[in-house]
Amino acid sequence: SAYEYFLKVWLQGGKKEHKYRQMYDKSIQGMHDHLLQRSEPNGLTYIADRNNGKLDHKMDHLVCFMGGLLALGAYHDPLGVDSDRAKRDLRTARELTYTCYQMY
Repeated sequence: SAYEYFLKVWLQGGKKEHKYRQMYDKSIQGMHDHLLQRSEPNGLTYIADRNNGKLDHKMDHLVCFMGGLLALGAYHDPLGVDSDRAKRDLRTARELTYTCYQMY
């Protein structure tokens, strides 16, 4: 996924190519704003798909990498691990990882 590459290119480049971190941050913000959902009635967090502008309320098991990616991004957040953004991403990482655990 592009999310993964934006962050990892920035990290592997010594955190010098700021445009990659900015693309990662913008992508993750978009995920939070448009794709992150909670199931009913159990409240599990998942990332929906969007097809032709319509949300498809399912999450493929391959999306389970996002918990680790969000945690990695939070721990390397230029604003600091105690920033609101990093805390949000760590919380989402825990929730998504728990959802994946429940799927299996």
